[in-house]
Order: sequence, then structure tokens, then C-alpha cells
Amino acid sequence: MKLDLTDRQNQVLQCVIDAKQQKKRPYTKGVVSRMQEKGFQITERQCAYDLSVLARTKGTGIIGMRWGGGRTLWIYDEGCIQEGAA
Repeated sequence: MKLDLTDRQNQVLQCVIDAKQQKKRPYTKGVVSRMQEKGFQITERQCAYDLSVLARTKGTGIIGMRWGGGRTLWIYDEGCIQEGAA
């Protein structure tokens, strides 16, 4: 399935997938750090927006979890892609 995402959203998605492969579950700030390490200029607000778009887009496998008023944890789950849920 071809996802209709911007280049920046694809890069954010790849950063979350990379974190999953390293057995890490990043918060928004962690994704921003990963993007900046790759040479991309992105603010925390832009990243949070892109992550929320990815979480609402079916087929990305991104899940956002927040406990209370705390930070949002972003999880990549391959099962969500296969089931068509996200």
C-alpha cells in the first residue's frame, strides 16, 4: 500500500522504525534528536504534528501512547500494518 505522506513525514516514520530496530521507544524529543542526527532541521512542534498525522494514518504502524499529562511515547508496531489498523 502506498501511503500519501510528505517527505518529512516519511523521514519521521523511518526514525521511529529505526528506534524500534534498536529496541527503543522514543518520545517526541527523541525522534527530533534522531532527525537532527541525520541532518534534518525540524522543531519539536513540527515533529509532534508529523507523528500525530502518522498515528492517524492507517497503514503506518505508528501508535502514540500518553499517560496522564505526560509526554507521548511513539511505538512502531508491524502488526498494525498487517491488520490495517493504526
